[in-house]
Amino acid sequence: MRRPRGAVNLVSLTLTVAFLSGAYLAWLYVPLWLDNLDVRQALSAGVGQLTSELGADPARVSAEVVRSLATVGTHWEERDGRQVEVPGLGLDARDVQLERDPETKVVRITVDYTRTVKLVPLERYWSIPFHATREGVAR
Repeated sequence: MRRPRGAVNLVSLTLTVAFLSGAYLAWLYVPLWLDNLDVRQALSAGVGQLTSELGADPARVSAEVVRSLATVGTHWEERDGRQVEVPGLGLDARDVQLERDPETKVVRITVDYTRTVKLVPLERYWSIPFHATREGVAR
């Protein structure tokens, strides 16, 4: 026996809700993922400087990485008791860790940061931690 046309099917309703939820999460997460790719690219540039230049100053390279990340993404700050979205990731030179191994000549740059996303209809905030590492071998 066939159902009348226009009747709500529980399976199609569930699939529609699942699809819309996935699309909403992708809408929230994909920009963060793309910003993380920019962070990785900045770290790769820093590793390139440390591995190609003899005696490159790690503090200068760290500052250069932070400067290149100043326009990537946004972060939330509290101002006058309200959350305000501000450009940049809010990183400083202390957030960029540089490691050099004199024996193997491996150079590693690591950045750990947290991105906060505002869930639009709920007016809640969701924090997502990110970890980016790049390494190379000095000549």
